[in-house]
Amino acid sequence: MLTRLMVKDFALIHQIELEFDSRFNVLTGETGAGKSIIIDAVSLLLGARASSRDIRFGCSKAMVEGTFTVEPQPELDALLEQLGHEPDEDRQMILYRELTSSGKNVCRINDRTVTLATFRQIGQMLINIYGQHDFQAISNKEHHLQLLDSLGDNAFQQLKTQMAEAYRQMAQAEQKRNALQQALRERQEKLDFLRFKLRELDELQLKEGEEEALEQELSVLDNFEKIASATEKAYQLLYGDRRSIYAMLTATVDGMNSIRQYDKQLNEMAESLQSMMYMAEDYGLTLSGYSDRMDYDAERRERLNERKYTLDKAKRKYNLSIEELIAEQQRLQQEINTLEHADEEIEELDAICREKRLEFEKLALEIRQKRQHLAKILTEGLLAELAHLAMNHTRFAVQFDEKAASAQGMDQVEFFMSANPGQPLRELSEIASGGEMSRIMLAFKTVLAQHESIGTLIFDEIDTGIGGNIVVKVGEKLADVSRFAQVICVTHSPQIAALADCHFRIQKQISDEETITSVTVLTAEEEITELARMLGGEEEFQLRHAEELKRNAAVHKGNI
Repeated sequence: MLTRLMVKDFALIHQIELEFDSRFNVLTGETGAGKSIIIDAVSLLLGARASSRDIRFGCSKAMVEGTFTVEPQPELDALLEQLGHEPDEDRQMILYRELTSSGKNVCRINDRTVTLATFRQIGQMLINIYGQHDFQAISNKEHHLQLLDSLGDNAFQQLKTQMAEAYRQMAQAEQKRNALQQALRERQEKLDFLRFKLRELDELQLKEGEEEALEQELSVLDNFEKIASATEKAYQLLYGDRRSIYAMLTATVDGMNSIRQYDKQLNEMAESLQSMMYMAEDYGLTLSGYSDRMDYDAERRERLNERKYTLDKAKRKYNLSIEELIAEQQRLQQEINTLEHADEEIEELDAICREKRLEFEKLALEIRQKRQHLAKILTEGLLAELAHLAMNHTRFAVQFDEKAASAQGMDQVEFFMSANPGQPLRELSEIASGGEMSRIMLAFKTVLAQHESIGTLIFDEIDTGIGGNIVVKVGEKLADVSRFAQVICVTHSPQIAALADCHFRIQKQISDEETITSVTVLTAEEEITELARMLGGEEEFQLRHAEELKRNAAVHKGNI
């Protein structure tokens, strides 16, 4: 339920803050006053597309913030938990959207920034907006199965989830089996090709770390003379004669040892110099004869260069590193093993596919029976609601056809209707009358609202094309819907507005040569005046008519 809406610097709105009733709210005002701007602002909370042109002239940004009280909903709660945006203890959620002149969107849920896609996903689970053009969604047969299923209870929805999982497992097993069958048809040719590739790689006798070891050894052999000369010179300077670093360090240490007991600082220096002397000795002994121990082998160098060339050629040919070539060897061997034992695996997969298909079909048939029961509930409920809306000669039917298996089952569902006596049942999309479309959509929402989890329904001028006693029926039906969900309705009809639990008036004002749209929540007295205006003026008879509308509305609400 939308409890509070704040809009700032959006279109003609400077700043408004509205607190909605939990039941039936109406927004009225002169044509062009800006009623549609309020709906556009709410649409932003549903992730609607926005433009920097929506920002009020002269401002750098616009913002819309909606505060919701959210009833526990398994689907919504699971999504919020997954995203880390759970409602607080009062089950309140705040959706915030900001538009900037640079075109950047900022979306937040409970002060945490989210992507527009996530924002849209959450928003559309909280509010539905319906205008006359939204009849297309109901008339589109692609949506009929979803609409029918929305009537199902939690047990039905859980059964659908089980069926979808059974379909996923079945499809996965069949996909694996079909791929293996296709591979089996091409097995011999593919086996020959795979074995050829594997033999090519096996002949390389690749080893982990070989390339690094090869380059290290070649580096030594390629620089043999330089290494020998440098190590011999280093040996002589470090340890090789009486003027070596070791000899000088030895003499220095002997001298320091004779005086180290007199000063702590000298003692520490003596220890450090002694460590340096031992280090010089160790390195000197290591360098002693280093070049003699080096084994320069011209033939080995040539073999190593040939091996390096072979590895580099393989890397270029396959465009893979040595490690990746080794992994490719393992993959090829695994694929060969799979193909060589494909007959056995296909038999196993056939058995799994049969088992999974039987499991899926059992659930799909159970779902079909429940859908047929839901179709009966929808038909009876819809016809009853349409009769209340002065369409008591309407016929309605839910047609079932079988379709290929999917995660939704094996049913193709389509709604057919005849609004006039003597006319055959037709697709909903063929119904031409705007007034009929509005009433049919409202009847659908009246039935569905008792089962859907969405807390707020917004109707944007649903009374378009309707007049006389029928508009009274539409208003009464909107009031009925508000028993199950919060209703916000933009209307030009005083008969509908009179039934509101909370009435807002939209006005356009000019202040300091600037046009601003404002919204006022009406008192009981102001509401009578607004209803009289909607009836054509504020003459005495119009005021009396307005009061009569409120009395009749009170009687209807008392009978709900």
